[in-house]
Amino acid sequence: MLYSEYETTLVVRPDVSGDAVEGTLDKVRDAISKTGGKLLAINHWGKKKLAYEIKKQSRGIYVHTHYLGGGELVAEIERNLRISDSVLRYLTVNLAVNIEAGEREAQEYVPPKYDEVVAEPVDDEEIAAADADDDGDDDDAPVAEAAADESAEVAGDEAGEDDNAADEAVDEADAGDSDDAKEEE
Repeated sequence: MLYSEYETTLVVRPDVSGDAVEGTLDKVRDAISKTGGKLLAINHWGKKKLAYEIKKQSRGIYVHTHYLGGGELVAEIERNLRISDSVLRYLTVNLAVNIEAGEREAQEYVPPKYDEVVAEPVDDEEIAAADADDDGDDDDAPVAEAAADESAEVAGDEAGEDDNAADEAVDEADAGDSDDAKEEE
C-alpha cells in the first residue's frame, strides 16, 4: 500500500506537565494506529521562545512528529490537536507521496525527562537553626519598609522633574504662539 509522508510540528503550552505533553502525543499515536499509518519519529525540540505571543504565551514546548499515512490521518490528528487545550499551534507538511511503508525506517521513541520540581531534603539542623532565629518578632520589617519608602520618594522626585520640564516646554510654546498672534494683527 502506498502512503504519503507527513510531518507535524506542534507547540505545546510551556506551563503544562510532562504528563500532559505525553497525553497529547498519545492522541497522535492513537490516531496513526487507528487509521493504519506508520509513526516514523517523534522529536522533542524543547522549550523555546516564540517569535510572537500566542494565546498570551511567549514560550512553548516544540515537538516534531514524522509519519506515513493518508489524508484522513492528517484530518484526525489535526482535529485532536485543535480541541486540545495544551496545544498552542501546529503545522502539518506533506513531504512526499506514493511511499511504501517498508521504505522508511521507524525510530524508537524515548520520552525525554521533563523539568519536574523535586523537593530537596532538609536537614534537622537547618530547621532548628531557622526556628532559633525566628523569635516571633519582625526584625526585618522596619528595614524593608524604610527601603520601600525611600524608593517611592526617589520615583516621585524623578516623575516630578519630568512633569516640570514638560510644563515649561508647553508654557514656552504658548508664549511663542501669542507673540505670533500679535504680529499678525
